[in-house]
Amino acid sequence: MNRLRHLAIMAAFAFFDVFAAVPVTVVAVGDLLQQPRHSAPATVIARNSPSLSAEINARIDSIPVKVGDTVEPDTLLAQLDCRYYDSLLAAAKAGMEQLASERDFSAAQLKRAQGLKLKKGISDEGVEQRKSEWESYSARYRMLEETQRQAQLQVDRCQIRAPFRAVVVERLASSGSLATIGTPILKLVQLDDIEISARLREQESETLKESSNIWFEFFNKEYRLTLRRILPVIDSRTRTREVRLRFSEESAPVGAAGRVRWQGGPLQLPAGYLVRRNQLLGVFIVDGGKARFHPVAGAVEGQPAVIDLPAESLLIVEGRQRLSDGDAISVQEQSNLKDVLSGLAE
Repeated sequence: MNRLRHLAIMAAFAFFDVFAAVPVTVVAVGDLLQQPRHSAPATVIARNSPSLSAEINARIDSIPVKVGDTVEPDTLLAQLDCRYYDSLLAAAKAGMEQLASERDFSAAQLKRAQGLKLKKGISDEGVEQRKSEWESYSARYRMLEETQRQAQLQVDRCQIRAPFRAVVVERLASSGSLATIGTPILKLVQLDDIEISARLREQESETLKESSNIWFEFFNKEYRLTLRRILPVIDSRTRTREVRLRFSEESAPVGAAGRVRWQGGPLQLPAGYLVRRNQLLGVFIVDGGKARFHPVAGAVEGQPAVIDLPAESLLIVEGRQRLSDGDAISVQEQSNLKDVLSGLAE
């Protein structure tokens, strides 16, 4: 009789244990770890945005471009009155032609004198005189060559041309006005050499350096980027470094203000898997048939955390909120990552 009573009691406890075990769903820790996402304000800038100025004193004849025009390299942007400089160039060319004739005549005389010297028909002094005259003409000719080159430079400056592919963003002068050296006429912004500029904290710049997944977000559109340079200077006021990035394919417009986003740094567990027990943040893992609370050092409420567990550890994802350390559990299934992400909120 006592034996039957003992067996009944044991069966009752076994029945109670089965129904007392908390049903849970688990996932391997390694399947949940993610690289953290980072972002920072950034601006699209042109590496060149010059104000083109007059290099000579002249009246502006015409400015054949308008604000908003896209111009290709060597496009005429402004024409200055060039009559004075054309005249200087023409005078230099005429002087060279005259001097060239005199230099050639002197060369012929020198050659004749050298022939007469062999026949004793002229003195050494006469030959030296012819040679001196030829050298004088040659030196004057070289000087006029430089004068012509300088005049040609002035004539070339009568036309202001686009140095690269750009857009005209401002007209700073008008046709008919007098331009002096340094008078700004047009402002351009280069279109084919633009970059992203952002300022990052030291730790952020290190994660950016290691990341191969970087993009710029502007008006709900993403543009792929590559890192060009992290400047080796830290701003003493903000304690940040400037970084420069280039567009990999399509580029955003110059002046666009958006955010640079990237993934990088040590793998972290998303904040949604952390639970608080006894003023500590941590996770529940499977330990035999029980739930074991594992505190996560340095975890902050609402932020991803670096977790010191083997990747194969089974983390309880569904049913964790009603668990206490040491509770008996019944593993219903091992979920895959897509299932967990879709049902993370419990």
